[in-house]
Amino acid sequence: MSLTQLSLRRPVTVVMFFVCLSVIGLIAGQRLPLEFLPDIEFPGLLVEIPYRNSTPEEVERRITRPVEEALATLSGIENMHSESSDAGAQIFIRFDWGQDLAIKGVEARDKIDAIRNSLPPDIERIQIRKFEAGSIPVLTLRVSAERDLSGAYDMLERNLKRRIERLPGVARVELYGVEPKEVRIELAASRIAAHGIDVRQLAETLRRANFAQTAGDLIENDTRWFVRLEGRLPTLAHIRDLVIDRSGLRLGDIAEVTYADPVRTYGRHLDGRYAIGINVFKETGANMVDVADRALAEIDAVRALPEMAGITLYVMDNTAQSVRDSLNDLTEAGLVGALLSIAILYLFLRDWRSTLIVSCAVPLSLVITLAAMYFLDISLNILSLMGLMLSVGMLVDNAVVVTESIFKARGECQDAKAATITGVDGVALAVSLGTLTTAIVFLPNVFGVQNEITVYLTHVAITICVALGASLLIALTLIPQLTTRIPIATQTRAAWMEHLAARYVRVLEWTLRHPGKTGVFILGVLASVAVPASLVKTDMFPQDSGKRLVLRYNLSGVYRLDKVEEAVNTIEGYLLANKARFEIESVYSYFDLSRADTSIILLPKEQRRQTTRQIKDAIRSELPKIAIGEPSFEENRQGSGERLSIQILGESSDRLGEIAREMERVVRSVPGLTDVRLRAKAQDWEVRIRIDRDKARLYGLSSQHVADVVAAAMRGVPLRPYRTSTGEVDLRLELRRADRLDLDALRALPVITPGGERVALAAVAQLSVSAAPGTIEREDRHTALTIEFGTVDGVTAEEAQQRVEATLSGLQLPPGYSWRYGKAFDEEQESMRTMVQNMLLAAACIYIVMAALFESILAPSAIITGILFSYVGVYWFFLVTGTDFSFMALIGMLVLMGIVVNNGIVLVDHVNQLRAAGQERRQALIQGSRDRLRPILMTAATTVLGMVPLALGDATVGGEGPAYYPMARAIIGGLVFATFVSLLVLPTIYLALEDLGHWGQRVLHRARRWPGVRAVAQSRTPGAMSQLYD
Repeated sequence: MSLTQLSLRRPVTVVMFFVCLSVIGLIAGQRLPLEFLPDIEFPGLLVEIPYRNSTPEEVERRITRPVEEALATLSGIENMHSESSDAGAQIFIRFDWGQDLAIKGVEARDKIDAIRNSLPPDIERIQIRKFEAGSIPVLTLRVSAERDLSGAYDMLERNLKRRIERLPGVARVELYGVEPKEVRIELAASRIAAHGIDVRQLAETLRRANFAQTAGDLIENDTRWFVRLEGRLPTLAHIRDLVIDRSGLRLGDIAEVTYADPVRTYGRHLDGRYAIGINVFKETGANMVDVADRALAEIDAVRALPEMAGITLYVMDNTAQSVRDSLNDLTEAGLVGALLSIAILYLFLRDWRSTLIVSCAVPLSLVITLAAMYFLDISLNILSLMGLMLSVGMLVDNAVVVTESIFKARGECQDAKAATITGVDGVALAVSLGTLTTAIVFLPNVFGVQNEITVYLTHVAITICVALGASLLIALTLIPQLTTRIPIATQTRAAWMEHLAARYVRVLEWTLRHPGKTGVFILGVLASVAVPASLVKTDMFPQDSGKRLVLRYNLSGVYRLDKVEEAVNTIEGYLLANKARFEIESVYSYFDLSRADTSIILLPKEQRRQTTRQIKDAIRSELPKIAIGEPSFEENRQGSGERLSIQILGESSDRLGEIAREMERVVRSVPGLTDVRLRAKAQDWEVRIRIDRDKARLYGLSSQHVADVVAAAMRGVPLRPYRTSTGEVDLRLELRRADRLDLDALRALPVITPGGERVALAAVAQLSVSAAPGTIEREDRHTALTIEFGTVDGVTAEEAQQRVEATLSGLQLPPGYSWRYGKAFDEEQESMRTMVQNMLLAAACIYIVMAALFESILAPSAIITGILFSYVGVYWFFLVTGTDFSFMALIGMLVLMGIVVNNGIVLVDHVNQLRAAGQERRQALIQGSRDRLRPILMTAATTVLGMVPLALGDATVGGEGPAYYPMARAIIGGLVFATFVSLLVLPTIYLALEDLGHWGQRVLHRARRWPGVRAVAQSRTPGAMSQLYD
């Protein structure tokens, strides 16, 4: 018993089944969590090794290189990138997709632990982090005020951070830009030199004097008492009065003990005022929108507190709002597309009851999909929403074909139920096969080579497949029941449709009578793709046109913080003075001693009159000059985290810097490139201390002993925390800042020999000042520098690569040095290669499935030609509309493969049925094509109109991601072109392939008559060859 027969026999059961699914779907829609991205684990680990107050060269030599060597033995590494700075080392490892990061994290820690003894002993901690979609902050806030907030950590933590952390669904809150106070013991270099104090021994004395530990338990009279030793220093006065040697010298005699804010070496501005940052993260599984709304409500309550008077809380990023905007854009586009589809259905059907019956497939399929997503633990995110949007125009296809077949059967049979079963049975294979081919195009992305695009497409495919499966179920069960029980006029063809069908038949007859001319037409159509393919620009990841612009200052050196802030104030003043002209909403800046960036947040796109490119050009035209740097915009690309760049590789950092600066000058001359900059932190200065081993040995000192004394004095020594009434605070021992900047004080630093003798540092070492790199970057264990650049409007990444290649190909580099393109170019080529490979595999899957279900290779061979015609249509449509070819267009072409074969399946399946009923093949082709003209046009029209809002609008993925319109235009152009061309030439191709098969049979038959071949032929199964062409 078929599903249709079951539906007609048990109508109440079927109706209740769909009612239950609808109710579940509506409830699930309210409970589905809203997220920006699904729970995707990105294949990367970040190893952070803090090492304060060091130099990049020391960090690279003592930390980065040994750790890289250890981690390089991990399996599945795709890329390794490291940065060494004065604050420590950061090593990012990117693995192949599909690796288990939990296991890789454990393996990485084991590798590092194995070499821990060879790393500096004063490394405090090593953190290994993995990247997940949930690590994106829900909210990013900036706090600014007219008054100084540098000492407001306790107030902000109490009134803002802790209050938000208590909210349901909030995982953690980060407060940065203001630091908690610390207790600093600042030694006077002259006093420790006069008293001969060894800094290392002093640090150990302070550790022993400030402690708290348990010492077991005591049992007396059946009572148990815990024993705890308390040796903490309760107040700052106790710290100052601490005796540190046998002569009675107190710590306060040689050092200043203060409870103060840490020395600020960075700053943030919001609209010209000092700012502090706050990030809010949600718990896994929590609804992003609900968490953001609760946090925003709490922030409004915080604004009303008396302590927060005069303080501005600005929401810089609201990921939940981006998801909400994307949802609204897609919902609006879906509703408009659905209304257009319903209108076109009525235009064809000319009966409002038939139109409503067919249209009910859309909402029912969507709510069933929501129910399935809930039970499959799939959230509503930008990828699942994209899948729902793509499926809207296709959800009525099965219902249209089934309804049309039922109408035709009703016209030939008086019994409504019998006619319904006959009509559904006549197209059941076609609609099932059409749904399967639409879903199967995603199979290579799910099980093939994995990269970021294919992983994302897997999540898009889930909602598309579930929605199409639901529409097939509705078309085979509910639609037949409704058409049987609701009186519908079966002869409602519009007059224009009849005229169109008559003309179509005449054209079709001509093509069948003139196969040669039709063949020339087919070849001409396929060859014509060379014209638009050569004119349409390919830019897989176009320049980002979002609402945020990033201006890099590219500082030429390391400067005092007030000097850098002065330059930032100059640029900010220019931007804020032209806020209306540049359509700016807010200006945010970050700066430190060697770096400065300004983020320009533009007005929402609906309030802007200029494009992002025009605003950039306007800002550049009058941008003030600054003496300490050359500001340039950072060029981001849609759908990719990588920027266009080239990398220069070598070993010597100094020589590499010289080569990179020369190449930067050459790249600046390449036409079509903008904002060319060498991505390197500004050069710093360092004091190099060269220890004389012979002199040190005379005093009984080792080089390591001397180095440890200097490191303790200059870098500082972290001690056990100091406890206050509100909690513990950091306690540090270091030279006072004035002495750390004084070379004479450093030369006089005392080093105590094993015999207790005091020796000045200058007696065992030579001090010199030299330049040092601000950071040292390494790529795949090679020292590297990167030159980044953008492109002017109209220049694609491929064209930029060709121009850079032409300019640099003749450049001779010294032995041991080379250059290569950055990951952005590799990513573009890899994405194109993977997508093309998956599209070929998808075409093969479609062919195999059709051949298996049709039990023939003739029908699939004819049908699959529609894919070629659709690609021709894509390129012509892109040429006409001026659309660049991007990775979103590739996604549209992938989806198009599964859609475009549906028309051929519906037509060829009906032709096969007519031939099986006894019609001559030419007549069957003409009759079958005429019968299927209306459903093919209806399904194509509904799909196209469902995409029109996206094709004409400016909706983007997630509100700030790539635009949808290249994908929508690819589907529209390819489907429209393939539908009309296939309707005209598919019957001719069908006949030609069948004639070719018959010719092959005749050749084989003649070959069997030759001596020697007859014996082989007799061993074959009779009729095996002819079955292939049935």
